[in-house]
Amino acid sequence: MKILAILRKELQTYFYSPAAYIVFGSFLLIVGYLFWIVLVSSKVANLEPLLYNAAFILLLASPVLTMRLVSEERRSNTIELLLTSPISPVEIVIGKFLACFLLYLILIGLTLQYPAILHAYAQNLDWGPIISGYIGLILLGAAFIAFGMFASSVTENQVISAMITFGGLLLFWIFGWAKLVLDNTLGEVMSRLSLFERYQEFLKGMVDSGNVVFFLIFTITWLFIATRVLESDRWR
Repeated sequence: MKILAILRKELQTYFYSPAAYIVFGSFLLIVGYLFWIVLVSSKVANLEPLLYNAAFILLLASPVLTMRLVSEERRSNTIELLLTSPISPVEIVIGKFLACFLLYLILIGLTLQYPAILHAYAQNLDWGPIISGYIGLILLGAAFIAFGMFASSVTENQVISAMITFGGLLLFWIFGWAKLVLDNTLGEVMSRLSLFERYQEFLKGMVDSGNVVFFLIFTITWLFIATRVLESDRWR
């Protein structure tokens, strides 16, 4: 119940502020434009280019969605009230994460109009890569939000939180480039840490259990670290 209370409070905060509407509007405008461009230029019923570009756009949008999760509490000094209340740091982190993740799912849900359009006009549409691509997009979003949650927990400045989130996620995004210059085990290991390399396999229609586990571990790890940061604040 405590988690649900935090979830409701966070959702209300999102929808009472212009940030969520700006992110939603900008994302849908850009994705809609890309859908039109890809469809007109290729004349092929294929959502892979759209889902590929949507992931990078979400990488840019995630810092905006997550930057205030804990940073705003620190700035307004309400974090002390939360930490001294019967609500545990774990419940705080999970409640805030779920609120942002639910917002993310709504955003992704609004893009389902594009496969619906393809289905209406394309015969023998291959649903496999589309379904696996959306599964990958959901897992990728959870990873983005979890890292953003961590970044927001370490500073009271929302701009700094957004910069840490973007910089960290971009680093995990381009880790795969290492194998282009390191033709050895290190290069291969770094490429397997790349969010982009893992996500790309979903776009090919492959829902590999190893990739699913990777995203789940990545998400849980950063949520755990964010929890420990809040726990350290409680005992100061």
